[in-house]
Amino acid sequence: MSQDNTPPRDGSPRDKDDDKTPPAPESPPLAAGEQPPAAPWAPPSGLQPDPAPELDPDFVPDPAAQPDPALPPTEAQAPSYPSAYPGQEGQPPYPGQPPYPDQELPPEAQGDPVKRQRLVIGGIVVGVLVLIGVVIWVLLNLLGTRPEANVTTPSATATPGPLPRDANSKDFQVGDCFADFDPNASEARAVACDTEHSAQLIGVHVYPGDDSFPGTNALRDKGREVCKASVANLNAAADNYVLLQQNVYPSTTSWDRGDRRVDCFIVVDSGNSIKEDLLQK
Repeated sequence: MSQDNTPPRDGSPRDKDDDKTPPAPESPPLAAGEQPPAAPWAPPSGLQPDPAPELDPDFVPDPAAQPDPALPPTEAQAPSYPSAYPGQEGQPPYPGQPPYPDQELPPEAQGDPVKRQRLVIGGIVVGVLVLIGVVIWVLLNLLGTRPEANVTTPSATATPGPLPRDANSKDFQVGDCFADFDPNASEARAVACDTEHSAQLIGVHVYPGDDSFPGTNALRDKGREVCKASVANLNAAADNYVLLQQNVYPSTTSWDRGDRRVDCFIVVDSGNSIKEDLLQK
């Protein structure tokens, strides 16, 4: 028996049985230069697009439940931030922005140690300067309010007794006149002031007996001070002479022996040329 190998013709019953897919519709031929139309979008197999939500056209939100934009956000409304974004571990927030919750700033963001050290040193220096100023102020007040030594000024009365005579320096009185006066001697020849003489005692300052030795410079200054005040007591006859001021004050040795006098004399340059009393009566 022979076998028929002739393929079936198009549209034959055999062709319909073998291929169940319906043929695609044929597209009309494209004109020259025309692009084929884009295929419509279709969702992936098994997925369907979400339908659009239905909105209630009559819905009105409650105004009381809405936050007031003029007020700062509450804790419930405050946004939360991560401690750091990926790749920004330990980074500080933007300038002017508070740190993120639970974020530790690096040391340089918490303060410059060099600046803090300079502030500490500056504070120490200021404190020392203030302390020095207080000490100086206290010392100046103590020195400025130091009580003056008690001064006993002998009266302007010449040493009583017959003249001329030799007198000890501790017994000199204001108004005494001396011939051949030597300021370094412990004694001098007292004479009547209307006779020839070379010096006259015009002022005295006496330190208290319990005072300690004030020093040579202080004694010299005190002698000048005594002379300056005593010159005002000279009379008109003093203008007839060329007079000098002579200060006599204790040495360390004489102070230890009880000498507390600072004397001021007026003297002439040489000789016993003064022949009258030069102090006012």
